[in-house]
Amino acid sequence: FRTYFRFLLVFLFLPSPHMGFSQGFYFGSSISHSEADYGSDIILSGGATLDDQESGYKIFGGYRANSLLSIEGHYADFGELVLVMPNGASITQGALSSTNTTGVTSSTRLEPTSLGLSAILTAPFETVQPYLKVGIHQWDTSRVVGTGSATIFATEIDGTDVLRGVGFDIPVTDLFSTRLEYEVYDFDDDKLTLLNWGVFIKF
Repeated sequence: FRTYFRFLLVFLFLPSPHMGFSQGFYFGSSISHSEADYGSDIILSGGATLDDQESGYKIFGGYRANSLLSIEGHYADFGELVLVMPNGASITQGALSSTNTTGVTSSTRLEPTSLGLSAILTAPFETVQPYLKVGIHQWDTSRVVGTGSATIFATEIDGTDVLRGVGFDIPVTDLFSTRLEYEVYDFDDDKLTLLNWGVFIKF
């Protein structure tokens, strides 16, 4: 196993004369796993359930100015976060608490999205290119509260916050690369994380 691991490290960082830095535009997409971080513990009681881990996607594109710096824009869909509360169930976060007293099971669905712009600083290795990113994003969250199949009310909130991330690109050919990435997006006092795997094409 150790021999295999050393061979894998050598292979990943072995310089390649054909696949490395190329200046210009790129465009790609990724599949994502999202998870919410509320900043403090959430306590559920009375049979309440909270599904705050979802699958989503991201579309991104940008311009690589040189071997170190890229500017990238994105649109990200974090999936749907769902809170289900039977009658009498409660949810508590810090000093805030809410109890369902409607007499029926209620559900709250959140659908967050993000549109943003980031600067990316890349280590200019040939085969594996790790990077750091920081940026700003305009977020929007739609909220739908209902009972059964009926909608009681729907609202939208939005804002502008920072994002940051780490990842690495692996060039497969001169024009095609794959990417693995971990990002953290601020949504006011809350955070959403994205674990992305995607591909992109260079122009």
